[in-house]
Amino acid sequence: MSVAGQQDHATVVEADKAWSIERHALEPIPLGDRHGSPMELFRMWIGANVNYVVLLTGAIAVNKGLGLWGSLSAILVGNVLGCLVLGLSSIMGSKTGSSGVVTSRTSFGQMGAILPILVSTISALGWFSINSVIATDSLAQLFVGAGLPDSPALPWISLLIVLCAEILLAIYGHATIIAVEKYLAVILVVMFAGVLAIVIPQVDWAAAMTGRNPETAGFGTWLVVMGLIFSYPISWTNFASDYSRYLHPGTSWWSITKAAGGGQFVSLVFCELVGVFFAIAIGTVLSENPVADLPKILPFWYLTPFLIAIIIGSIAANVPNGYTAGLGLLGLRLPLGRVNSLLVIAAATLVFRVVTLLYGEFLGLYQQWLDYINFWTCPWVAVVVVDYFLRKGSYSGTDLMRWGGGKYWYQGGVFWPGLIAFFVGLLLSFAFANSEVYASPLMVRYFGGTDLSFEVGLLSSAIIYYGLAKSRLKA
Repeated sequence: MSVAGQQDHATVVEADKAWSIERHALEPIPLGDRHGSPMELFRMWIGANVNYVVLLTGAIAVNKGLGLWGSLSAILVGNVLGCLVLGLSSIMGSKTGSSGVVTSRTSFGQMGAILPILVSTISALGWFSINSVIATDSLAQLFVGAGLPDSPALPWISLLIVLCAEILLAIYGHATIIAVEKYLAVILVVMFAGVLAIVIPQVDWAAAMTGRNPETAGFGTWLVVMGLIFSYPISWTNFASDYSRYLHPGTSWWSITKAAGGGQFVSLVFCELVGVFFAIAIGTVLSENPVADLPKILPFWYLTPFLIAIIIGSIAANVPNGYTAGLGLLGLRLPLGRVNSLLVIAAATLVFRVVTLLYGEFLGLYQQWLDYINFWTCPWVAVVVVDYFLRKGSYSGTDLMRWGGGKYWYQGGVFWPGLIAFFVGLLLSFAFANSEVYASPLMVRYFGGTDLSFEVGLLSSAIIYYGLAKSRLKA
């Protein structure tokens, strides 16, 4: 039996078992503690991605003016591309035994990797905060429905409850996350399927086919929406290896790619499909309050259980976010333990919540966040994936953690091919962008408002890194 096949049976590892605090932090996982199978990744990514934020991502397509077929095709194409990249970004974990951000050290150098690790950590913090807002608003609405007064203190009480649940599960760590997501996936799929069954009879099919702005929602709009759809799975790429790092290093890279990317694809397409029909049935532009539209479309008897499902789904998505953000802070070599790093993350979430309460523009902030994710993540993931295949998946766990020397110190701690490819890809992403964050004059004046930022960022960084690094890397 192959090494990958031998991992299909559940193995209890004392350092990483469900409902015990994980003993490992950022250091490579020893071979004796490796366990699990790629199928765990399939179930985990479903559990982490059946949530209300993904539903809203699908609804954005309708908000932008696309009709039913334009929305569905953008969802399918964006997720095929994005989930493939997510799967490929999962394969380093089993080889390095460490987190995704640590892999940056091989392609950027120990010193050079500080920049992508910092941006990755900010990304994880942002996602943690976004999902916390959704869960908080849902819990506050539940409390009001139960008869509690709608006071200014209610959102903060709700946020405290949500944060405690998220941080606690993240502290338990890897095995607990894998176990919890498996069961939550079933509950959440059933609840979101219920929303689909309720919404479809309310759809105006004639309006659905034409879209809200048929005169202006052409191919350029389709590309913009497809890029936004793509940005959701791509936003997980810097997290992906965190959940494959316990797999045996002999596990097939293609098995990992199919399991991680396939689980995410199934969940995203399903939830975004629900979001499209949800937005069409409402018939107007979605409000900035992320849960305010629910009573317009859901009957009272289903509203309460679905609010509970939203809270569960947000927590399910957020626990991996918090776990990865904690590892990211450790990757910055801050003098923190894994538990203390999670407390820092909770404090950052409170700051984000203040911003959304003051400005009340959640949906607008969320769309800008998706654009921001595209800009930096595409060049980064292109570099680390190409780096994996150039070195044929061969890494030194000792040198990954070594500062001031070793094979990943390169020239003064910097591997210039990685940084050059990253920054050139980043600049080209902006040059070919037409988004909420930045609209390039090039795209507006000469390309009819089309957005090609993620395509250009991925391809240019991959090609440049391959050309500059091929002769310098030896497996």
